[in-house]
Amino acid sequence: MSVAEIEAVDIQLEGAPSGLWREAWSRLRRNPVAIIGFCLVAFFVLVAILAPLIARYNPNPAHPDLAQVSPGHAPGPSAAHWLGLDLNGRDEWARLIYGTRFSLLIGFVAASSGLSIGLVLGSIAGYAGGLVDTIIMRCMDIMLAIPGLLLAIGIVAMLGPGLWQIMVAVGITNVPIFARLLRGSVLAQRDQDFVLAARAIGVRRRGILFSHILPNAISPVIVQGTLAMATAIIDVAGLGFLGLGPQDPSTPEWGTMLTQVNQYLQSDPLLAIAPGVAIVLAVLGFNLIGDGLREALDPKLRGRV
Repeated sequence: MSVAEIEAVDIQLEGAPSGLWREAWSRLRRNPVAIIGFCLVAFFVLVAILAPLIARYNPNPAHPDLAQVSPGHAPGPSAAHWLGLDLNGRDEWARLIYGTRFSLLIGFVAASSGLSIGLVLGSIAGYAGGLVDTIIMRCMDIMLAIPGLLLAIGIVAMLGPGLWQIMVAVGITNVPIFARLLRGSVLAQRDQDFVLAARAIGVRRRGILFSHILPNAISPVIVQGTLAMATAIIDVAGLGFLGLGPQDPSTPEWGTMLTQVNQYLQSDPLLAIAPGVAIVLAVLGFNLIGDGLREALDPKLRGRV
């Protein structure tokens, strides 16, 4: 048997290459940390979808149970109200459950908007180069020079407090992070052999960028996207705690719920502990997914999984 025949047999035994994403998914399924993260996120998503079935009460009843609320103190957990009532006579469990919808939605919209704009700017800067790259990256440097939360506060102060305003503010603070990350990935892929071969056979610049460079440069951006979701939830809760979130006090958003009880932490700590724990678990879930994706997609870390 010749050497060529032996190599052909070895290739047949190894099987066809499964591809980057299939291999990454296979490693991700074997990562217990990532599985825990997926379970936490899936739990919150199910809670948000099934909120009317889980909440038991209306988070904003037309006639709240004010008879049980004394001045400066709300009743604690009971068989009827698992987490007690807030200072306005509303069921805390129902508000916590419905708050999952608001916090996840705000975090997703903020992270995805920042990701979308950052992808466009980063891909253009990395592939075009020259003056275009310089202008875009200097603008990103100016934005990165301002602390993210401070920049978000300034944007909300300019636009006015509200739900959509904090989505826009948190999304804008994520733009330079995604833009710089994708620019670096595009620069690393731009001079690879497969890109040079595509240019040699006459593939258009736009086709090279979208069909050859971006699919190979997008993996670190996906990892950052999951981490940005966690950061967005924290930033939104922080802005809500500062009073820059939804101005309607009846909105069951976790940060707003913390704002409404900051004066009663000693008398009714559970009103602050419940939304605080929810924020921690949601952020933990996205962080664990991000760590798992980073280990699955980064060639330097594949041996750990």
